[in-house]
Amino acid sequence: MDTIRIMLVEDHQIVREGLRRMLELSPDMLVVAEAASGEEALGKLVEVSPDIVITDIKMPGMDGIELTRSVKSTYPLCKVLVLTLYEEYLTPAVEAGAAGYLQKDLRRDELISAIRSVRDGRSPIHMSMDSGHLARLVSDSQEGLSGRERAVLSLVARGLTNKDIAEQLSFSETTVKRVIRKVLDKMGVSNRSEAVAQAIRDNLI
Repeated sequence: MDTIRIMLVEDHQIVREGLRRMLELSPDMLVVAEAASGEEALGKLVEVSPDIVITDIKMPGMDGIELTRSVKSTYPLCKVLVLTLYEEYLTPAVEAGAAGYLQKDLRRDELISAIRSVRDGRSPIHMSMDSGHLARLVSDSQEGLSGRERAVLSLVARGLTNKDIAEQLSFSETTVKRVIRKVLDKMGVSNRSEAVAQAIRDNLI
């Protein structure tokens, strides 16, 4: 398995060190650089060429939203994963080009899974979603996407695989694939990441 090269951007040193130790317990992950600000991160980016930048939102100087925008405009192949305490910056982060948005209260295994999801082209969004909420989504049909389609899209946003989605909703994997294809067609997008970004902007999930 190819090593995932990661840059950590976080203004609190103790948090950066904890993240580094946590990530490097996984044999497929390597932290190639750390930065305490957006400006410092941009200065190091060309030297280390990370696959993924993991950034906080609120930092001195350039914040995580502006950093995301700058990274994607200058190094479009580099993916940005936001890791923050705040929920309210989800939409601007996605609009700036973030591949995923995670809150800092997630577990280590969830963070590792999210990083691998970003590597594989998915867009994990860490949100609280219980079975009751999913049931309401499945039964709630609105103009545009059906309830079933919105439920599947919500789980896609969490970075789940087709197999995981099928288990959560008691569908077959074939049904999940068919629903995702319909969602992409209805939304006029070409992949799961674009669908998640548009759904967030349109408040569909």
